[in-house]
Amino acid sequence: MRKWILLLMALVFLLPLAPALPDEGRGIVIYVMDGDTISVQGYGSVRLADVNSPELTAPGGPEAKEYTRSQLLNKLVYLDLDNKTGQDRYGRKVCVVYMSKADGSAGENFNRMLVDSGHAIVEDARDNEFDPMQWWPQQKNPALTGKENSDDKKFVGSIKSDKYHYPDCRWAKKISPENEVWFSGSEDARGKGYVPCGVCHPP
Repeated sequence: MRKWILLLMALVFLLPLAPALPDEGRGIVIYVMDGDTISVQGYGSVRLADVNSPELTAPGGPEAKEYTRSQLLNKLVYLDLDNKTGQDRYGRKVCVVYMSKADGSAGENFNRMLVDSGHAIVEDARDNEFDPMQWWPQQKNPALTGKENSDDKKFVGSIKSDKYHYPDCRWAKKISPENEVWFSGSEDARGKGYVPCGVCHPP
């Protein structure tokens, strides 16, 4: 009997160490407030963890909302709920949101998709359980806020514009190869008269 009690106690202590699953919650997205905030049936307002889209009144804000709306509205999503803080100061649940596959199982990490699309930047809140550094393979990890990639070519601009971008920004992808100007960092770009893109918000 004592063996069973000890075994049960060990399991209780080990459970919190288990990684959170993407299907801790799931529901239909019934409303999109902006690029990084949605409403999920049964869960209310959900704030996407560790990403930040422009406000609706800022450049790129309406486009970010439209991207999220086109991807998620009226669709089933899976939620990895933050088990550390649970919610932000506005009472919104903090989550990593996963798209639903054709077979109904959890699919792509939408927080990552939002960044990859150029409609958000990574802002690691550090007061939740998530680590956005784990969302990408090391060689594809975008520069985080206040940090830079180890690659020599960190930002790109165009000879026909005064903006510089993360390479994965949707505007950067529209620059013709013959018009590309590459920078080793934000100081390099600014020193050459370029200013940060209003969509991908490089430092």
